[in-house]
This record gives sequence, structure tokens and C-alpha cells, in this order.
Amino acid sequence: MRLVVIGGVAAGTKAASRARRLDPDLEVTIYGEEPDVSISECGLPYLISGVVERREDLVARTPEEFSEKGIRTLAGHRVEEIDPEEKRLVVRNLGTGETFEDSYDRLIVCTGAKSVVPPVDGADLDGVFPLRFLTDTDAIARHIREHSPEKAVVVGGGYIGLEVAENLTALGMQVSLVEAADGLARAFGPEVGETIEAHVKEKGVRVFTGAPVEAFVGDEDEGRLRAVRFGGREVEAEIAILGVGIRPEVALAKAAGAEIGETGAIRVNSRLKTSLPDVWAAGDCVESTDLVTGGPTWVPLGDTANQMGRVAGTNAALGTGDGGGLEFPGVLGTGIFKVFDLAVAGTGLSEEEAEDAGLSPVTAQVTTVSTASYYPGGQKGLLKLIAAGETGRLVGAEAVGETADKLVDICATAIWGRLSYPDLVNLDLAYAPPFGPALSPVIQAASVLSNEFDRREGLRATE
Repeated sequence: MRLVVIGGVAAGTKAASRARRLDPDLEVTIYGEEPDVSISECGLPYLISGVVERREDLVARTPEEFSEKGIRTLAGHRVEEIDPEEKRLVVRNLGTGETFEDSYDRLIVCTGAKSVVPPVDGADLDGVFPLRFLTDTDAIARHIREHSPEKAVVVGGGYIGLEVAENLTALGMQVSLVEAADGLARAFGPEVGETIEAHVKEKGVRVFTGAPVEAFVGDEDEGRLRAVRFGGREVEAEIAILGVGIRPEVALAKAAGAEIGETGAIRVNSRLKTSLPDVWAAGDCVESTDLVTGGPTWVPLGDTANQMGRVAGTNAALGTGDGGGLEFPGVLGTGIFKVFDLAVAGTGLSEEEAEDAGLSPVTAQVTTVSTASYYPGGQKGLLKLIAAGETGRLVGAEAVGETADKLVDICATAIWGRLSYPDLVNLDLAYAPPFGPALSPVIQAASVLSNEFDRREGLRATE
């Protein structure tokens, strides 16, 4: 039995390893376009600044290590065609340019996502870089070594752009952050975005919002970036890094006839089986289910890709597509990132998303502190809870501050368990002065929600 996995990183390598573990007799091959099949993508911004000191620290497993586990990996190889009827692949060796055919009994597609490059003049100039793979950081590092840039522009105010802005600032560059939307971190509510914007400005980053990039302007003699144009103005820059987002890489699967969902990612069932026979898919190329709304969603996160890889690898090894095996239940989109001294985390729906879903959200926001008020060294932050107006069920949470990870993980578990605000008011959570106030901010915010629901009930009773 021959299993082929297209793509590596988190989902592909996890799927291959899981399948091999379940069936030691399975012949497993991974094809990956990049020179490094298994990397930790989330560490890329920190490699640029040297916080992560060595490139090899971000290589999770080498081809030799996979080989020791009985998995054949072919890096620098792009699968260009899937023939689902003949179970045949056309593969190009990117080093030599030669193509060859391969076959499979079962296939897992883990083609991931690709960086969005703004469709503006000058995006191909020397000095303009996407950030998605280790090869991107290689090119960025080489440019920094050769040209010692002092002025940088980061395009995009989401978490990647913010992480990059921090790490370029750490290198001593003057950083301008340019965001097309009216605020930063638009996946969160305005309270979080405004907190982040004030913080990065304090750290010396110039922030321009409501400013879509119009062009990258180059030096005519050398074809190298010298400025970025937006909003009718130009900002000098010797390097620009794009953090405007990613989109699912589905061209290969789509050409083979796989169904594509309304999010633009590959549609799969709960066992991550595609519409093609004996073909599964996992990771950033795959559409999932929103556990709050029950509708389709696309959430490209590393931990989600790992979990999907485990499910797809199990079911491909067992040959289970419609029954048996493992199921992937869906996602809440729980995530966290750091920008300078701030931790920012969220789970479930934002207030705007809850409104769009027809949930008539009720929200509560409290100021958090990482220790008891009298204990030295405490840092302030915020926690926002979002509940469905009709049921009181928790549907989202956002947190900023030193304890953001803990608070959001509590809330993610609560949403997963379909808890409502009365459940949160009575949570039994750990307390000691060095770790937080006597009543957790989750309990405090739930109590504010309780008061708001009581007030609404009182208003309805008098109508």
C-alpha cells in the first residue's frame, strides 16, 4: 500500500508520521516544494532579528530523520498534476527541471497557503519580500547583510505584520507599519486594536492606517526599493516585508476536480476526506467548521494543522473516509501573538462576527492585572467576553496582557463546553497573589455579563 503526501510543514509531516506509525508496512512518500520539508513557520519573524539564533533551530525534522522512520521525503519537488482516476501524479524536480510520474493508492493533500502579494507596481523590486517560508527569511537576511537597511516598511497590521515590525525594530531599523484598514489587528475588536496601536507607537513604530499601498518605488539604476507610496505620500524604505495575509493554495486539488468550499479552501468531511476517491486533505489548504456558528470557516494556524494532520494520517492509513477512524470536529480559531511587551489572544467570534452571525451579542470588558493589586510587579491588561444575546452562551473572548494566554485558554475551553455566563461566574480557578486577583478576570467579566443580562430582563419585564 502506497501513501503519498503532497506538502510538508505541520500538516503533511504529521499526517505522514501518524500513518507510518499506524501501519509499519505502509510505503510513505512526502513531496515538498521548499528545500526544508518540516519547519516551524511561526518562528520566522524571530529568526530575522536573531532572537532565534540559528536557521537549523526552525527545521523540525530533516529528510534523514524522516528516513530513519521509514518515510521517504523529496524536497524541492513540486507535484504539478493529480490524475484521480488513474491515481497518478506528475512531479517536477525543481532543481533539474525534469518531470516524472508517480502513483499512489492513497493521497493526502497538504499544499498549505501562499502569501498575498499586493497587485501594485514595484512588488517585484529588490528589497520587497513576502514572509512564508525559511527561504523567505534566507532572502531577507541576505538583503540585510548586504545592504544594512536603516528604514523599513511593513505592509499589513495583522499579527504577522506586527511581529515583523517588532523584530525589525530590534535590529535598529526605523519601522513604518502600513495598514489598508482603519485600524490594526482587525480580527479583534477596536479596544484591542487601539491598545496595540498605542503600544507600538510607544516603541517607535510609525503607524499609518486607512492607507492601502499604491506602489513600491524603486531606484531606476539598480532596481532596488527606495520608498513605498500610499495615501498620496511616499515613505522612504530600503526593505519592505509583506504581511497582508495568506490564501489557501488549492490550484492543484481544484484542477484534479476536488470540491472547493465557499471560503476558497478545499471542502472536506469530518474525516478530512475530499470529494476525490482515496484523497484526504489537511492544514492551511482545508476548510473547516466553525464550532460556534456551525458554518464553514478557514483558520490557518499551526496547531490546527497539526491536529488535522493527525486525523488525515490516521484515516488515510486505515482507508476510512465516510465512517470509522477519527473525526476533526472543527475550530474556534484560538490564537495568541506577542508584539513588543504585549501578549494578544482571542478565541471564538469577535463582537462584529457575532453580530454578523445573528447572535445579538452582549459584551463585557474588564481591566485585568497579572497579580493581586497589592503584590509588586503586576501588569494591567484587558479581557472582553462576548455572549449570545438569546442564550447567554459564551461565543468569543479577547485578551491583552501578561495573562492573556491563560485567560483565553479558559474561555476557549468554556466555549468548547458550550458554557454560559452563569457557569463562568462560579468557575473554580486557581488563586494566589503572585498570579492574579482573588477573582479571576474571567469571573469578573462573567459577573458584568450577568448584571447586563439581569438589566435586560428587567427592562423586558416592564415593557
